[in-house]
Amino acid sequence: MPRVRPNRNGPTIKDIAAALGVSHVTVSRALNDSPLVTDETKKRLRDAAAKMGYIPDAAAKLLRGGRSNIVGFVLPDVENHFFSAIARVIAETLAASGMQLVLSISEDDPDLELRHVRSLCEARTRGIIITPVVNMHRETADLLANVPCQQLVRRHPLVESDVIVSEDKTATRLAAQRLIDLGHKHIAYIGSGSETLSTGADRAEGFYQTVWDAPDVKATIKLGPPGPRHGYETAIELLTSPQKPSAIVLGSAQFTIGTLQAIREMGLEIPRDISLIGYDDPDWFKIWGAGITTVALPIREMAMMAASLVGQSPLDPALEPVVSAIDGTSFKRLTFPVSLVQRGSDREF
Repeated sequence: MPRVRPNRNGPTIKDIAAALGVSHVTVSRALNDSPLVTDETKKRLRDAAAKMGYIPDAAAKLLRGGRSNIVGFVLPDVENHFFSAIARVIAETLAASGMQLVLSISEDDPDLELRHVRSLCEARTRGIIITPVVNMHRETADLLANVPCQQLVRRHPLVESDVIVSEDKTATRLAAQRLIDLGHKHIAYIGSGSETLSTGADRAEGFYQTVWDAPDVKATIKLGPPGPRHGYETAIELLTSPQKPSAIVLGSAQFTIGTLQAIREMGLEIPRDISLIGYDDPDWFKIWGAGITTVALPIREMAMMAASLVGQSPLDPALEPVVSAIDGTSFKRLTFPVSLVQRGSDREF
């Protein structure tokens, strides 16, 4: 093989062509799997390219093909077990198809979300999976309208795409019914809620409907911003009240963290002093004390579906459209079932 002057940026197609004594057009066709080149020639040129350390020019491929092999995932919080776990499965699923996941953390900040979405669009990503923030900017929605987009966990009315969710109402309904069956007469719910996103509202509604239908059972509902702080502050408020509940249902794993911190600082024990049912099922739920009774979410199934749909066709046309109770818009929703996992954080009252 003739010697070729090294290229600081790595060998180019022309370098490979010169080394092998063929035209750069032939090399380009071979590397791009053109039917105009025989399989034997493709293998010879590809082997030589790999040996020389050739790396395809991603920018040039974008100019030819229109989209990169990158999929963006804009999520609110990577420290939240649910989102970190779902991101891992999405990444694995995409990698199996030769695609790469890029994570962008919005921190539930509409300005950050806009910045991330704009950057992903400028990079001509193959698609964007997004868990939208509450107060999304109109510009963000406009950008998402021009790229294949899949909403996950939350649905924002400004974004005209379908959504993949778990059974939010069923989740809190299962938790509330479990405590009612154990004899609790005053059950509190700590969750999130907004006038824009349906997720928190659905979880609160599932809890409230179940307690409302039960005779002689009182419900206290405390909604606030996502994150452990709301769980911590609300738990202290509830447990220092003259009419404190005997049980608490949590609307997220983050609320569970804050609530457990408050209970520990107050010197209380679970379930002796207060019964508790969590949301989601991170590994530490299994080893905390006697284990935390919780509603487990189908993380793997939701993640694999989101990864398979982004950049592809919309949800199954056979799915009946859902009309939002918040804004009256119609959309399609793919819902995955949840399950109650009974451990040791609740008891008969």
